[in-house]
Amino acid sequence: LIVHAGFHKSGTTALQESFDAQSDELRAAGIIYPNIGRKAHHRIAWALADRTWGWGKRGGEKTPRRKWTELVKQVNSSDAQTILISSEFFSELSSEAIKTISKEIKNRKVEVIFTVRPLVKLLGSSYQQYLKYGIKADYTTWLHSVLDKPGESKINPSFWKRNFHGQVVARWVEVLGADNATVIIVDESKPEFLFDSINEHLGLPKGFLKSQETGSNRSLSMEEIALLIEINKRFPKEREWSEYEIFVREGLIRRLTDHVKPSTDSGKLTTPQWAIDKGNEIGTQNKRELVATGAKIIGDIVTGK
Repeated sequence: LIVHAGFHKSGTTALQESFDAQSDELRAAGIIYPNIGRKAHHRIAWALADRTWGWGKRGGEKTPRRKWTELVKQVNSSDAQTILISSEFFSELSSEAIKTISKEIKNRKVEVIFTVRPLVKLLGSSYQQYLKYGIKADYTTWLHSVLDKPGESKINPSFWKRNFHGQVVARWVEVLGADNATVIIVDESKPEFLFDSINEHLGLPKGFLKSQETGSNRSLSMEEIALLIEINKRFPKEREWSEYEIFVREGLIRRLTDHVKPSTDSGKLTTPQWAIDKGNEIGTQNKRELVATGAKIIGDIVTGK
């Protein structure tokens, strides 16, 4: 069992779209990517983490534990050589949840693979992702929230649960062993590097898994960010998560990111120098901790290439 556990904003969506679109080809190559009705296995991760999707006190979705037990039965009864599951939310699992995976998957080696971007390069995209959860803070306020006291954030506590990369990998290594953990450092100057590395790791020919070029999940322009902040501020407090998800997240924003091309003169979100400096400082710590785990590292961890 190979668990692709993230990290967030490191090309996971592109990989999951490929895994899903090419699931028949993968099956023919001896790799099962279980179909649970969605491209990724987020609900499996949420079930393991006992995590609520959305607003906990306003209609957030609680995934039942049976989603995990159903997958366990499917994996344990399969004679496939390799089974692959993917969700960046696996990066948020506790040590106990990781032990559950190791304990309940029978007669099959469990491996974990991570894809990583340098922390400073995912600040802007992480902020935009949290905007789609309904936060009302502007970028500067949000940056201070996550960077002034690393490990804490009143606005988004989950940011550090998923972005202390070395600590996350260490939890998996503690349970599975360093030989069963791989970290791919994403090289943004070589878009093909991610897919080449995944293909090689899975024992597939170069070019087997490839980008589906769906155009989804693009960055928001400054004008779109301003619009979303205003919508979040005005969204009625008596409304629940399901309504926000349907009308704003999967309605307006999905329409923009998947079908509307921003104009050439649209503003782009830029990270101020003080935040870049702080992000690089924390990123250096992340790198040291990643190396210390003993996990196999693919790519240049020094430069992020």
